[in-house]
Amino acid sequence: MASELNGAAAPDDGGAPPAREPADATPVLDLRDVRTYFDTPRGTVRAVDGVTLTLERGQTLGIVGESGCGKTVLSRSIIGLLPRVGVTRSGQVLFDGLDLASCTDKELRTVLGARISMIFQDPMTSLHPVMKVGKQITDVLKLHLDMS
Repeated sequence: MASELNGAAAPDDGGAPPAREPADATPVLDLRDVRTYFDTPRGTVRAVDGVTLTLERGQTLGIVGESGCGKTVLSRSIIGLLPRVGVTRSGQVLFDGLDLASCTDKELRTVLGARISMIFQDPMTSLHPVMKVGKQITDVLKLHLDMS
């Protein structure tokens, strides 16, 4: 199946989303009926099936559950790190009012890493256990925010 994304269309100019300071009333994260389904030889797997939540400024959210329940797929759905084929996505993902599900790849690159990111649980892509956490995070900020 082809990917389906609901929500507003991306700007035609192909540029980055407009830079703006979000209003205090705008939630940091607003998920509306987010669904992520995978096509498999044995049928459709509903990995994320209708998640709706709002994370207000100053709040902390922990997503817990058993292994295989969809925590990582939900996180990947939020930041758009899913395969392009064999996946059906729907719903709306708003980050500071910006609909991430409707952003182009170029627009996402201006947000991912600089304003929203994910630390993977995979040992090959997670934080290095020997290096100080602060240095690893600083390296990412230097890369994405042109800091020195």
